[in-house]
Amino acid sequence: MLNYNYFLIDPRPVSKQKNEELFAKAKGGVLGIEVTIPEWAEKCTLGNIDPQHIGGDSSTAAIEDALTCKLPLSGSSLCTIRADIDSIGAMAVILMRANKMQLKFESFNRIRMIAESDKFSNGPWKPCSLPRMDNHFPEKFSGVSSIAACVMDFKVPIDDRIKAMVEWIKNGDIPNEYDAIIIEERDELIFALSDGTIKFREEDGIAIVKSTHRAATTVGYSLAPVVIALNPEFSFRDIPKHKKFTIAQFELGHVNMLAVFNELSELEEGWGGSPTIGGSPQGVSSKLSIKEVKEVVKKHLLK
Repeated sequence: MLNYNYFLIDPRPVSKQKNEELFAKAKGGVLGIEVTIPEWAEKCTLGNIDPQHIGGDSSTAAIEDALTCKLPLSGSSLCTIRADIDSIGAMAVILMRANKMQLKFESFNRIRMIAESDKFSNGPWKPCSLPRMDNHFPEKFSGVSSIAACVMDFKVPIDDRIKAMVEWIKNGDIPNEYDAIIIEERDELIFALSDGTIKFREEDGIAIVKSTHRAATTVGYSLAPVVIALNPEFSFRDIPKHKKFTIAQFELGHVNMLAVFNELSELEEGWGGSPTIGGSPQGVSSKLSIKEVKEVVKKHLLK
């Protein structure tokens, strides 16, 4: 059985030496999966699968590229910055292909679901209802939410998260606790909406959401196809809480995201993303205000 090594890059400048050590230990070469920081992408000696961000191709997800990419040799390392369903899914697909695991029709369908979720392939935007106690999921509920919660669980070693993704792609199996987590998170969202913990409004065709809940874009899309979400206490893995902006559009054609990120990078180095979603510098607090970010986004609206 072919095996790979896996590691996560810490995007904070303070972790530069730690990241250097991880690359130095990877003697079999490194394949990057959505390594969005050029400094680290350049160290991925086996290439970097990142069609949406550095590649600028909003029509292709990393997990789709993983279906046809050149397979690294056994003992190589795979790395990413953010462990999400697309990056971990891509690692799982590469592992499955390397070990000649059969991908059935249902497997390809699950891969497609991840790709569509990651690419925001949701069809034309239209206002939608927010969840309520009598209707937890006004949108279509799928296992993608549960497997996403699983692979983003930083308390679980990355190798185990990849194994869980392999099982989901093969059989649709997810550890039971993650379905319960999604229901609990939806309950928290409903309560936060009812008591005003989540602040949201629409201005000039842009939804502005301030919340610590990770469903901020879901809330924003109920109002407008372009969302600015501010999480004042964002954190992932063991990175301390910090102020994090996310900018997203429901589909292409509402805002020129490249122009937005280019202009915001002039105000604060480190902004970036894909043609559909991106945000402020990773691992550190943004110094910009909602007003400053909104003015830049407004300037580049397309309709």
